[in-house]
Amino acid sequence: MKILFLTYYFPPLGGSGVIRVSKFIKYLKREGYEISVITVKDIPFYYYDYEILKELSPINIYRSESLDLARLLYFFGIKKRFAYAGTEFSHFFNKIFFPDAKVGFLPLGYLTSYSVIQKEKPDIIFATSPPYTILLLALLLKKSFSLPLISDFRDLYPTGTIPPPFYFKGLLKSLRDLIYKNSDKIITAHYTSLKTFPNNNKIVFLPNGYDPEDFLVEKKELATKSILYAGNLERNSKDLLFLAEDLKEISDLKIYLCGHIDFLLAREIKKYENIVYLGRLPHKEVCALMKGADYLLYLSKPHQLIGLKLFEYIGAQRPIIFLGEISEELKMLNERYKFGYFYREVKERIKRKESLAINKEIADYFSFPYLVKRLKAIIETLK
Repeated sequence: MKILFLTYYFPPLGGSGVIRVSKFIKYLKREGYEISVITVKDIPFYYYDYEILKELSPINIYRSESLDLARLLYFFGIKKRFAYAGTEFSHFFNKIFFPDAKVGFLPLGYLTSYSVIQKEKPDIIFATSPPYTILLLALLLKKSFSLPLISDFRDLYPTGTIPPPFYFKGLLKSLRDLIYKNSDKIITAHYTSLKTFPNNNKIVFLPNGYDPEDFLVEKKELATKSILYAGNLERNSKDLLFLAEDLKEISDLKIYLCGHIDFLLAREIKKYENIVYLGRLPHKEVCALMKGADYLLYLSKPHQLIGLKLFEYIGAQRPIIFLGEISEELKMLNERYKFGYFYREVKERIKRKESLAINKEIADYFSFPYLVKRLKAIIETLK
């Protein structure tokens, strides 16, 4: 069976927006599916991960030209790696263009996809969003070729946790209704997204996960008793500094950070002897550190979506500590699966450097091999 994936973000681009679709492809290939991918040509981006691309070979990747700003910047020589996709700059263009700032990908992406479908003759289309331009492209291709369509929502529709401009609300509702009507299946990475659509068997909750093969590394223990935070850190720094202050009297217990941090936080943490910044490290090394840490720190905000990092923490099978104002989604999933502890409930035990129990039974449930078996079952219903 042949599957055509439509995705704007794809390796060698790195980051969380790439992992889900890449791991789906990796393990669907092992299930015997033939995979082709339509994506955009090179764009400026803040992070590149060529190892993920190596994992996926060999597959047919078709990179289309695009008229969106990111591609035009690259085309005209602005190739600096910067976090275009997540900046206020990008949010500004999302308020101007419908359905989002990537709508310039639609015309040339359609022409490329049309040609590829005629050549490859796929049996099914899998379109992952955001950007929602990709789902609009998928709807046009479904209309042209009458192929079964799976629409994947990695974020909340329509604009994540940022409210859409009022003048787009009617159009966004119409697009949502079109997606619902014309998709054969809709899968969502976030439980709260189920509220966006009618409650029936067309909608499936398929969370993010972790790749167990990433953890086939020797654990790397840190120099002291350790609380490890792995990932980018910009918006949640107040909670981190609170933790450092709360634990500053505990000898031989340090907070280790690995990932990108902004320059203001980098300056601030120098005031704390119990914070150690390890820099941005290769993913395999981060996984080794996760396996060797005494506790893994997850920082949350009230309306924040659950990040991929939480699932990697689950894969590392070390105690997870939640700190900050916990989102309803995180509360709900933790009540169901018991994969972590709230800091306020265990802080005295942490100060005594006690071990915390781990619910290892749920790790397989969030592994990508298991998630892809669930995805395979969905695909098989569309034959």
